[in-house]
Amino acid sequence: MEMINADQRRKIFGLQKQYRIEKDDLYSIVEQISGNRSISALSKEQAIKVIDRIAKLSGEIKKPNREHRANDAQIGKIRKLEKELRWDGDPKRLQGFMGRVVGVERPVWLTPQQASKVIEALKAMKTRADRQVPSSGG
Repeated sequence: MEMINADQRRKIFGLQKQYRIEKDDLYSIVEQISGNRSISALSKEQAIKVIDRIAKLSGEIKKPNREHRANDAQIGKIRKLEKELRWDGDPKRLQGFMGRVVGVERPVWLTPQQASKVIEALKAMKTRADRQVPSSGG
């Protein structure tokens, strides 16, 4: 397996700087693709996927028109459901859930359609959790 090369590494960090991606967000993307948070441990193919993912996410983030991103009400609803599900103490729980449902880990990266999908999925989980509470005793 061919490992990441210097040009790919420069490209990843250049995109991070260009789009003002937080360090933790960058490593979350790397972890999603490779299973660990090390950029140095990426294969050449994984590095290509990381670059493509950053470019795709950044394309959605940098659009000046706010209608391409989830609105504050949608993000607020996601945060409210996160709290009601008692996930607010573990941010990785929501990130992992969103990653599985729509392939995006941060609420601010969601499109309105993705946000709606996440909200509906969280509401369904809350409904199931509420039904289980009386029978499980808490």
